[in-house]
Amino acid sequence: MTTESERAARERLAVCLAQLAVFRAADLAQVGPGSALRAGFPYFERTLALFRRLAHSNLRDLSPEDMHAAAEQAEKALVQFREIMSYTCKGVQNPRKAGAVMIGSVRDGYPALEQTLMPFITAQPPAARAAAPKAKRKVAFAIGLAAAAAVAAVIVASRHADYLYPQYTVLAEKVMNVLR
Repeated sequence: MTTESERAARERLAVCLAQLAVFRAADLAQVGPGSALRAGFPYFERTLALFRRLAHSNLRDLSPEDMHAAAEQAEKALVQFREIMSYTCKGVQNPRKAGAVMIGSVRDGYPALEQTLMPFITAQPPAARAAAPKAKRKVAFAIGLAAAAAVAAVIVASRHADYLYPQYTVLAEKVMNVLR
């Protein structure tokens, strides 16, 4: 893929994810007379949740092919949800059956959608993998610094208080000998 097609795929994905973020499962389930799509609420919710997770994941490191695949899936879901939102039952002999077909397409499409998108959601970017050891080093450094500050405070305090507590003077001298 060229840089131009990669940029186009990124833009397509960003637009689709922004438009999918507007949909709410409760609104989709209330479409149509007699709420023919009410049974689809859990399927709508899990599909929209998958796209919300994708939108909040780091997509910068995706290859152009992966970006294109994610954009295709987002566009497909967007078309499905727009079709559901525009459902009016006019001219349909059996509204429940038509609603069940739409619910079934969302429900049956989820496993393939999850299989395609989950690697992008769970993939940890290289920067995050490198940040974990850095964070551990920072914590270890902070603990060591706090321990050194505590020892220094004991030594300084004992030097100032040696006329009241001579046993602290002995302890301070032992600590100083160890540190030398």
